[in-house]
Amino acid sequence: MHRLVRFFLSIFLIPVFIASCGSSDSGDGNGSGGGGDGGSGEVTFSLEDAFPGVTFESPVDLQNAGDGTDRLFVLEQRGVIMAVTPLTGSRGSSFPAENSTRQEEVSVFLDIQDRVLFDEGERGLLGLAFHPDFESNGFLYVNYNAENPNRTVVSRFSLREGDPLSADPDSELVLLEFNQPSANHKGGQLVFGPKDGFLYIAVGDGGASGETAQDLTDLLGSILRIDVDNPEDGKNYGIPSGNPFSGNTSGFREEIFAYGFRNPWRFGFDDSDGMLFAGDVGQNRREEIDIVESGNNYGWDIMEGSLCFRPPSGCETSGLEPPIHEYGREEGGTIIAGPVYRGSIPELFGMFIYGDFLSGTIWALGFDGESVMENSAIVKADEFTLSAFGRDEGGEVYVCSLDGIIYRLVKE
Repeated sequence: MHRLVRFFLSIFLIPVFIASCGSSDSGDGNGSGGGGDGGSGEVTFSLEDAFPGVTFESPVDLQNAGDGTDRLFVLEQRGVIMAVTPLTGSRGSSFPAENSTRQEEVSVFLDIQDRVLFDEGERGLLGLAFHPDFESNGFLYVNYNAENPNRTVVSRFSLREGDPLSADPDSELVLLEFNQPSANHKGGQLVFGPKDGFLYIAVGDGGASGETAQDLTDLLGSILRIDVDNPEDGKNYGIPSGNPFSGNTSGFREEIFAYGFRNPWRFGFDDSDGMLFAGDVGQNRREEIDIVESGNNYGWDIMEGSLCFRPPSGCETSGLEPPIHEYGREEGGTIIAGPVYRGSIPELFGMFIYGDFLSGTIWALGFDGESVMENSAIVKADEFTLSAFGRDEGGEVYVCSLDGIIYRLVKE
């Protein structure tokens, strides 16, 4: 994505209205569009400061551990994970009653600045995922950039012995490393598949040449899938037998699950059916949303979205998977994929949430497995520096902003 720099801005949150029924295309770029509430009138959404008085340094991810504690973990690009522990409420009721005060304790959970290459651009600590059995094994996984040589590192860390409130920086077990040719297009997302329990890893094309995304002997420009619980062949991970290139004799990387991506900075699963939505950041004409399936080629650098890229016309499209949705520069310039919403707002339930770094527009997209049924701009923040979405244990959606604020998506 574009340079991730810290902005200190006055944020003017402009709630927008979505109509009770119907659908739209990509919206009008002003935060309005279709949507629905079953015919009971207009519905207003807005972004509220989730932790008033608390700021973070270049937050680029937010995760929960799924351990019943309601803690949230904010990834700071410089190489620090901050833990936000609610001091009021309990699981399922952590939001305060009207006129009451929500309190949190914010503390350093993991500090690995000594090994993270952070240049205030696209490199740094970029991804975090907790093992599905974190409550019992205490394992968490991170994706970061390092130098000498310039590379991506995917590692496992463990909780400090006798201290469940912080992770031990000396517990690092490196799973996977691969060289990076330049300073941009790193990808970074880590997510455990809700149905198969495997670790999925977003990898950009490295920025030097998009041709790497079509090279199956190289990990760049791909979404990887590995088995962290069953290491094999001298590695600290295994290859799932269902991976499309598992056991091949052509030298293709067996970790590759799907390929042909430019920079899939963020992706999200639908927990109900395991469908994987990825946002692939475009070059200069298209931002795209892909449904990622095993073995598919998503086209970069032959195509950018549905348009030919190399060559600029007359490209060969056979065997390439088109996006389910795309938009042009009139609506933004860097797509940020989020989760499929499974929280308490019925009008958004089952919708894929995504936004754009440049425009600040956030949309809700309905997909029935075959086609896009609805795509509505639901909220807009002027001069907003959207970097990522996250969820709490109740399925509510949060927005990471590079001004240091974490926002929560709410219905007014």
